[in-house]
Amino acid sequence: TEETRQKMVAQVKTLVQQVGYVSAGTVEFLVDEEQNFYFLEMNTRLQVEHPVTEMVSGVDLVKGMLHVGAGWGVPQEFLDKMGTNYRMPDYGHAVEARVYAEDPLRGFLPSTGPLVPYQEPALPNVRVDSGVTKGHVVSPFYDPMLSKVICWDETREGAVEGLARALDHYVIEGVQHNARLVNDVLRHPAFIEGKTPTSFLPTHYPDGFVGVQLSDKEKMELVVAVAAISKKRIQVLKQ
Repeated sequence: TEETRQKMVAQVKTLVQQVGYVSAGTVEFLVDEEQNFYFLEMNTRLQVEHPVTEMVSGVDLVKGMLHVGAGWGVPQEFLDKMGTNYRMPDYGHAVEARVYAEDPLRGFLPSTGPLVPYQEPALPNVRVDSGVTKGHVVSPFYDPMLSKVICWDETREGAVEGLARALDHYVIEGVQHNARLVNDVLRHPAFIEGKTPTSFLPTHYPDGFVGVQLSDKEKMELVVAVAAISKKRIQVLKQ
């Protein structure tokens, strides 16, 4: 809730002032069902989820970190947006997925090999931060994360649907990856309702991931598509 956010901002402000911290940082809290929140840790850097904040606030956090590090202070556009309450306004919702070269069908074992073919989604309100390209060889010597895919929308439902659509457009071959699992999670009723405790995967996937589960509507659409393709092929063969 907005009230919880304001309380968090107040605690973060007190924390950084007490320790004399001057830079970009990430303070993590755990929140329970009653909106009680508990300090978990502070990372003295930006974290992998920082594009979510950038998408909903419209500011460049990396630029801000570099400005402060160079001794130039907080960028003026940050101050203009924050006003006197030290809280950056947010607009809409953003959801991020980390795409890894890991096989969820085999206990998330790392997967190696060349990314051929490889094509990132290019859709409205979708951002892809990646360090790979077509032909890149995923080796066993480094972190297997391929990219972060972030989608913004005015509503959480729209952001979730947009992220799922982006993952559908993501072409990754040559290695196994977790994009299908992420897509299945995005489609899960519990996730759509916002019921996402840390026990989500063991609760809803007690036997592990076995592939994306199609809805009855999607199964029917698939049947119709297969029938149409088969009919077209028969017509071509008769010519």
